[in-house]
Amino acid sequence: MIPEFPKFKKLELSDKKDIEKFTSKFPPYSDFNFYNMWAWDIHNKMVLSQLNGNLVVLFNDYVNSEEFLAFLGEKRAAETASILIAYSKDKHKKGFLKFVPEEVILAFKNLSFIVKADKDSFDYVYLVEHLAIMKNWHKNTSGKRIRRFLKTGIKYTIKHSSPEDITKDQEKYKEFFKKWAEDKNIKDHYKLYEYKAFERFLTIKDKNIHFVTLFFGERMVGFTVYEILSKDYAVSHFAKADKEHYAAISDLLNWEEAKILHAKGIKYFNWEQDLGIPGLRYAKEKYKPAFVFKKYIVSNRV
Repeated sequence: MIPEFPKFKKLELSDKKDIEKFTSKFPPYSDFNFYNMWAWDIHNKMVLSQLNGNLVVLFNDYVNSEEFLAFLGEKRAAETASILIAYSKDKHKKGFLKFVPEEVILAFKNLSFIVKADKDSFDYVYLVEHLAIMKNWHKNTSGKRIRRFLKTGIKYTIKHSSPEDITKDQEKYKEFFKKWAEDKNIKDHYKLYEYKAFERFLTIKDKNIHFVTLFFGERMVGFTVYEILSKDYAVSHFAKADKEHYAAISDLLNWEEAKILHAKGIKYFNWEQDLGIPGLRYAKEKYKPAFVFKKYIVSNRV
């Protein structure tokens, strides 16, 4: 049970249903996705509360692990924001809220706050039907790369697995993550927040989570992880590719994943945010998102 503000509780796997009672009423923002929250709680500091019927979360920044408050809900939204900003300033020395969804901003119904769009946190959402025909994109480098790769005649296979299916192969996925880090001149991948989150994610067993793994013969060259959220939406959790020999690996993997989702009837795919990282932003923009889920930073007017 999520306590009433100002009481908080630590995030636990058993909180999934309670959290989804709040999140199911809104578009599937990646930050409020339960498994995303749980995996990225690498310091075991994420805590939950509820205020005026809204979900309150103390997040840790994905890049620098700094703490900040956010909330999801439209009930007495302006009042909720004011209380939480004051609390955050007092307890966390931060006079603002982050990851505040657009629907919450619209519920303020007044201009008593400074509201700043946080583009680094926008979720990129793609039309699955469009991604599934990536091979035919003629005015995009991704389509060209896939066609060029297919002409090489290199045989590849795709393995579509559940978390239970990969239980015995988890070390292979960890080793692949290590290689990916080494290729980027990251010497100690164990210190990466993303790797720590990935390790936590591997402990999750849920029928809606799937791994799509690309092989050249017996050699793993890439994998992605997605979660089915509803009949319309899926969300991406992790994706890694070995582009040492072929630049098309990521495109090929994303194309194959999209074909799987399209066959399942999924309409939209949330690829999460770019964190303000230029290379990641370029990679996400080149696939032409259908729209974004906007999030904002909210503070009081001075």
